[in-house]
Amino acid sequence: MNSSSTPTKVGTGPTFADWIFIAVVLGAIALVAYLGQIAFANAQQTETSKRNAEGLVTWLSTASADRFNPDYPVKACAGGGDPKTSNWGACLEHLLANDFKSMQNPFNNKPPAFIEACSPGDQSLRGEIVLLKNTPTPAGSAVAAVSSKLVAEDSIDQKLQLSIAICDKGAYLVKVSDFEF
Repeated sequence: MNSSSTPTKVGTGPTFADWIFIAVVLGAIALVAYLGQIAFANAQQTETSKRNAEGLVTWLSTASADRFNPDYPVKACAGGGDPKTSNWGACLEHLLANDFKSMQNPFNNKPPAFIEACSPGDQSLRGEIVLLKNTPTPAGSAVAAVSSKLVAEDSIDQKLQLSIAICDKGAYLVKVSDFEF
């Protein structure tokens, strides 16, 4: 049998469905790149907040060794003085006016606030610093220490055990360090 029908031509180019698929894939790649850029920017801001807290830890830890000397240059942060006049508020005021005057919260470009706790969902707390004093409990207690906010009136005439953390982009707590001041 000899038929003289012409064979059907097979298409070699992309079909309309192929073009739709390619457009969807390119859109997905563009969206992933855009969201990655946003995530990277937020991570950079969180890391800058963490570096702010680490700078405070370094300064306070270094000062811890020398602040009980009578000739310690930063009188507002000196230890061993009168508990009524030697307080955290004066020391913090001195630090923010001198050594850390250029410190900025990268989320709002203002000086960071020292808060009591992070609260997920409260976007106003992003990048803020949580500075807690750890007070040991009596021997035999179920909890070794109790943490509370270091307030301006707290005396710094004695050594303090402190904990520092920051609030990330979601206002979740990111612990930075425990140290002695």
